[in-house]
Amino acid sequence: MSDAPPCRHRLAGRRLAAANARFEVFFDHVEGPDGAVPNFLMVRPTVLHADLVSGVCVLPEVDGRVGLMRIRRPHFVEAIWVAPSGFVEPDESTEASALRELREETGLTCDPKDLRPLGLLLLDPAVLEARVALFVAARARPAARDASDAGELGVGALTFFAPDALEELAATSPDMDGGTVAACLRYLAAHRR
Repeated sequence: MSDAPPCRHRLAGRRLAAANARFEVFFDHVEGPDGAVPNFLMVRPTVLHADLVSGVCVLPEVDGRVGLMRIRRPHFVEAIWVAPSGFVEPDESTEASALRELREETGLTCDPKDLRPLGLLLLDPAVLEARVALFVAARARPAARDASDAGELGVGALTFFAPDALEELAATSPDMDGGTVAACLRYLAAHRR
């Protein structure tokens, strides 16, 4: 039972504004008791699995330390801390996506039984109609790599953090993406239990 108040707004219409292979951008017509918003912007990934999952974020854990990448994105001046992450493909499970992204971005893998879920995350439900599945890859180890693993946007070398340093970084860094922050904090909460 939810203690949230009922939603007083409804989606009265949806117009496709733009699209590419990964996203559709809509202008939604939203109506509510205080009036209407005719062009409420909403982004929806083209591939959605159960519970609106469109992506994964996976923390590689090696010897009790968690690896993050320091990368550059063209829209930001500063380097950003991120965990390996990416889109779920239409023909794969979220677990398979997490293992693929881990391998592609870091050259690491783990036994599927060591891929542990950390739950789902809404990154920005006012703009993005999707969820991200969070994981930790316990006992990560080097994987065989091939030519298809090279050249991804945003791939960077891993820096490994002990739990205390990881908590400090996740709690204070202005340069860490939201999925990575949530995955780190959930990992640390589970680690303390």
